[in-house]
Amino acid sequence: MSQDEKSFSGRRRRMKTRWTVAVADVLSEFVITVGGIGTIVAVMAVFVVLVARVAPLGLPASISDEVTRETHWGSAKPVHLAVDEYRTIGWVLFDDGRLETFRVDNGEKLAETQLFADKQLSAISTSVGRGGVLLGFLDGTIQFASVDFKTSFIDVVDAPEEFQGMKPGERATFKPSDNETGVIELTSQGQYRLQLLTTNAMEPLQVSDKAILLLDHVPEPGGGGNAVSLSKEDRKYVAYSADGKLRYGIVAEEEDFLTGDVTLNNETIELDIADIQGERPNFLLQTARGNDVFLAWKSGQMVRLVRQNAEDGSGFVLSPVEKVDLLPDTDAELTVCDFILGRETVFVGDSDGGASGWFLVRTAETDDPQLQERKTGDGFTLVRVHELESAPGEKIVSMRASERSRMLAVGYESGRFRVYQMTTELLVLDRHLPGDVPVVSAMITPKDDGLLVESENGLSLWNFDPRHPEISIATAILPVWYEGYPQPRQIWQSSSAGVEPEMKLGLYPLISGTLKATFYSMLFGAPIALLAAIYTSEFTTYKVRTFVKPTVEMMASLPSVVLGFLAAIVFAPVVESFLPFFLTTIVAVPLTFITAAMLWQLMPRRIGLILEDWRLWFMVPVLFLGLFVSFQLAPWVDHLAFEGNVKSWLNGDGNGVVGWVMLMIPLGGLGAFFLNGMVINPYLRAHAVKWSRPQFALMSFAKFAALVLMTFLVAWGVSSLLYWAPTWFGALPWDPRGTFVDSYAQRNSFVVGFVMGFAVIPIIYTIADDALATVPKHLRSASLGCGATPWQTTVRVVIPTAMSGLFSALMIGLGRVVGETMIVLMAGGNTPVTDWNIFSGFRTLSATIAIELPEAVENSTHFRMLFAAALVLFVITFLINTAAEIVRLRFRKRAYQL
Repeated sequence: MSQDEKSFSGRRRRMKTRWTVAVADVLSEFVITVGGIGTIVAVMAVFVVLVARVAPLGLPASISDEVTRETHWGSAKPVHLAVDEYRTIGWVLFDDGRLETFRVDNGEKLAETQLFADKQLSAISTSVGRGGVLLGFLDGTIQFASVDFKTSFIDVVDAPEEFQGMKPGERATFKPSDNETGVIELTSQGQYRLQLLTTNAMEPLQVSDKAILLLDHVPEPGGGGNAVSLSKEDRKYVAYSADGKLRYGIVAEEEDFLTGDVTLNNETIELDIADIQGERPNFLLQTARGNDVFLAWKSGQMVRLVRQNAEDGSGFVLSPVEKVDLLPDTDAELTVCDFILGRETVFVGDSDGGASGWFLVRTAETDDPQLQERKTGDGFTLVRVHELESAPGEKIVSMRASERSRMLAVGYESGRFRVYQMTTELLVLDRHLPGDVPVVSAMITPKDDGLLVESENGLSLWNFDPRHPEISIATAILPVWYEGYPQPRQIWQSSSAGVEPEMKLGLYPLISGTLKATFYSMLFGAPIALLAAIYTSEFTTYKVRTFVKPTVEMMASLPSVVLGFLAAIVFAPVVESFLPFFLTTIVAVPLTFITAAMLWQLMPRRIGLILEDWRLWFMVPVLFLGLFVSFQLAPWVDHLAFEGNVKSWLNGDGNGVVGWVMLMIPLGGLGAFFLNGMVINPYLRAHAVKWSRPQFALMSFAKFAALVLMTFLVAWGVSSLLYWAPTWFGALPWDPRGTFVDSYAQRNSFVVGFVMGFAVIPIIYTIADDALATVPKHLRSASLGCGATPWQTTVRVVIPTAMSGLFSALMIGLGRVVGETMIVLMAGGNTPVTDWNIFSGFRTLSATIAIELPEAVENSTHFRMLFAAALVLFVITFLINTAAEIVRLRFRKRAYQL
């Protein structure tokens, strides 16, 4: 080949190489750009999806599709009205015993039955969500009865021929027998749903010679037909009659063993109201337990009576224990006083539009001094907990509570009707009837999907979408006063056995649990990981480092579920059984290592240089020595510090000085560190110029021993002062138990901190080691050449230079801990508490999402609150990462300046 051909071939190869490099550069830039933009878009998409799921929580309620029609009963006034859960049929009861069934969609009268005959109704007691009713009559008798909706389904092939052509959602009147008339509807699933009304009544009971004026009773569990069936359950009732007597009764069914005949045994006690207040009461209520009875007057005065065992053991008595003014700040009259769902919270409405909610609070458990002063015989007091938005000048005439939530519908004389949510105190809906016709009654249909308002013009029915009144921004973050609690609390409790308990969806316990798990895990894992990275990078040989680093990185291959399983099944029981040993280990093992390091310096220099490469392996026997020392000291520590039983001490036995010592030892150690660096070391450097190496090593060991002893003595002295100082002023000792140390639970933060710290060590260690390895060698060489020791070089040159990488390692480890699910799920106890007790459990945001999201009803309040928890976790992680990046860039800038 000629010279020209070789030159041309060379140019072509160089040109091809340049084109290859140019194409690779373009492709690399394109891939990196697309990847970066795609990452940002993906993160933003996650944020948008979470916001879209959470946003409906803030939407207002709405009503639509109003249907108004006249009632078939005309001007007659029913004493009670109810509709079924499908808004198909309803029933009304009149004071003469007539019970009429009608279609809700068109008002057609379906049937009429006589619930009772030859009597005049004078009082009635019903209960939200239950079909059982108690009737009181002018002749002084009462009668338990049930009026229930019966739902049955018919397959398409079995449906009567005249209904075969129905369309989904279409309804028709159907008479399956001579005694039954109902409504049949074709559902969207292709089944015919038949709605009927069933009634049942027990024999009347004579409780008084005068008319029954007020009546209330505790419905049977489950309600329905079982409320009056032969269930052998006691039925509690309370009745006020025209003779001024209040009668509390318990009706029990007794069955004859031989004949099977059932008789009713009515055990009653009487109380003359004139002994309490001369005038006739206007309202009578009985709580769900059946032990508390409320009497209220239009003036707003309420007397609470409690059923108690008689002192002579002859039975029980009804005693007044408390008198409360329900309308303390107004001259209005009490117009409505009734229970909402659960029969614990009393709704109070007045003639001036005021509305509030009251329930019993245990005075011994509240922090409110005013409530503590209200001493009662049973330790409870009635408190106005919820203040609902008022309608000044508009008289409240009715209230009907929802059968499945804490909502209630309130009707006004002015034609206004409102829907409130009692727990959150939200005004869910506020509307007026056309023409401002006075409201007779307003009710929420059983599924909370409709509003039925009765007025002089007839019945008005709307489709109702309340959205999510159970939650608001305030109730999700701030304390809420839930029914049965002595004061406002922050609680997450999304499930219960029935609909009566309030839904508690406060996010603070989950946020607190997430931060608690993060703090204790990083407290254990971060120092070990960083110190291990510094040691292997700066103080070991290359051969040892190539062995240690892959070994530590292999720890990251352990699945979280395995670590969580081991923590829950193995570690937690072991830690509980040997708790004094593990508490002693936290202090004894580090001190053993430092003591061994001090003794190493006492070794002759020649021998030390020979053993230098094996120094790491000498740590293994030191570790076992530290564990042995801890094991030997544990019984002494348990006896001297915890009076022989750590768990009993945590529960309050003995004094709490040791609790403060746990906190003071780390603080005392920091104080000793600064004292050593700022006072002792400068003095020794000034006076130890002529000391030999053994002399200086011996002085260092003596200094270390003295600082350790001083730390313990100062910690114990300060702790004793903190504990006993309040007693000098006549107060109780300042006991730390109940704060960062308290009662012991097997699955707790101590166990999780150890296991999750173990899981996060490989991540922090690897990134930190890589960051230290990138520090230029000439910086180390320059420092060592100036006479600095390897430790001084590491602390003052290497670590500041690598600080941005070390900080990134910590932040990545922090993100790993914040998002951890399986370990905290299996070993954290899943108790949504808000304390920082290291020996108690917690519940994190991620664990809650993992547990509850698969079971949550789609688009329910619970479902959306779980997405709100995910959004909070997203925001926390985003803020942490943003702050970490800002700090990392600052460290990086300072490193360049070095």
